[in-house]
Amino acid sequence: MLSNGFIRNHAIGITADTDVFRFHYYDRSKVVESEAFRIVNEEWKKLFMAMVCQLNQLSSDNLGFIPNLHLDDFDYLRDPEQFAQDFKHNPEGLVGVQYRFKCSDGYTRIFVIKRVLYRAEGIIGRASVVLEVECVCTESGCQWHGERKVIKISFPSRSRPPEDALIREARSKAESTGDLWALDHLPQIIDSITIAYDESTVQGRLKAHLKEKYEERVMRVTILEKLHPLTELEDPRDFAQVFYDILQIHQWLYECVGILHRDLSSGNIMFRRKDGKIYGVLNDFDLSSHVQDMGNGSTSNQRTGTRPFMSPDLLDPDWEGGHLYRHDLESLFFIMVCLACRYEAPGIPATEPRPYAQWFSGTDQQVCDNKIAFLTKSSMKSPPIQAYFAGFEQWLLGIHIQLRYGYKLRPIYPLGESSQLGIQSAYNEFEADSDFDWNTLNKRASYTMMRSIMSSFQGKSLETRWANWNRDH
Repeated sequence: MLSNGFIRNHAIGITADTDVFRFHYYDRSKVVESEAFRIVNEEWKKLFMAMVCQLNQLSSDNLGFIPNLHLDDFDYLRDPEQFAQDFKHNPEGLVGVQYRFKCSDGYTRIFVIKRVLYRAEGIIGRASVVLEVECVCTESGCQWHGERKVIKISFPSRSRPPEDALIREARSKAESTGDLWALDHLPQIIDSITIAYDESTVQGRLKAHLKEKYEERVMRVTILEKLHPLTELEDPRDFAQVFYDILQIHQWLYECVGILHRDLSSGNIMFRRKDGKIYGVLNDFDLSSHVQDMGNGSTSNQRTGTRPFMSPDLLDPDWEGGHLYRHDLESLFFIMVCLACRYEAPGIPATEPRPYAQWFSGTDQQVCDNKIAFLTKSSMKSPPIQAYFAGFEQWLLGIHIQLRYGYKLRPIYPLGESSQLGIQSAYNEFEADSDFDWNTLNKRASYTMMRSIMSSFQGKSLETRWANWNRDH
């Protein structure tokens, strides 16, 4: 109900197993279940039927359908015949649906969903849904009529900085400092509306009851320009330029704006075409944070990142070092590894068994252990790169070697803990003890290292967009 069909804040249901029943409530923060019960007599039967009737009388909002996005009288709770529409594993069931939404400029616009670009399958978390829509409203003065837009509906933690605010801050910084090149590599926010859950909602009442055990979230609707996914690229050199662009804009955001992205994934690397050229765009700032605030504790109870591309540090339950910029560079490396080794061509999966499958299906600990082994194994050989992406072999081998050395240099214990144990002298001989730089693995995972490898592709230089790059970082 939460990952298929119409978009919901929460879902309410009843499970029955022979004569045992249980009520369920699921939302983006918590799963709540009643104790199991049996209908032992007529009074219990009446009570059960009364509860079912109460569910039947709930409004669409209380049933969990998101507000401001009207259902056009689609109601499969009160009209059982509509159960015939099957959304299971078929996100295209949303195509053609009309939603009416009041934008911040006061216009109530009608959007028709043309394509489902992405829909998260998870329950807890942001649960993003990304849709390509067309404005079909006829309201006087609407300048969007007939235009295609992208709408992202997500449920981020209330404590996280809003995505639209971070992007606007970055774009404003680019304009005020003359770094206009950066605008080509940042998404363009058209509108964004945040809907909080107050004390009158189910979520608000759960927060009051569960207190710190319940993570407050908001519903955010963001309207963006349409960008292009990596699968639409046709030339390996274009892939290389896009990845190099992402490295440059990531460094600029970190050093000049003070924003760390924290969720590099294949779906968040997009591109736009401008004047016949391709520009890589770093998209989806839902999990991004100001660098200066990152020492003040986590802004969410949920893990930050997309697991197949996450640094093994962040998958390790014992890691207490926070999210470092180096972790995003590792994610970029894992993205390129997966692209070059798991796809025969853009959008065409390699034959089974595909390499690194465990990164996509294992537990956090399994993925962590597998990646550590991948990064530190003694025998170095080229990853199983597909022929189409053969030009990336030099990149992947070069970065792999640097990360391998960096991970091998890491101290066995953090300096403070080892000193307390009185064993620091036992490994003073290693380079990676007292002055080890965790943020860059002693410069083995730095912007400078990545740039030295990624600034050219197959012997020819790529375009460096950032003319004032700090080469001594």
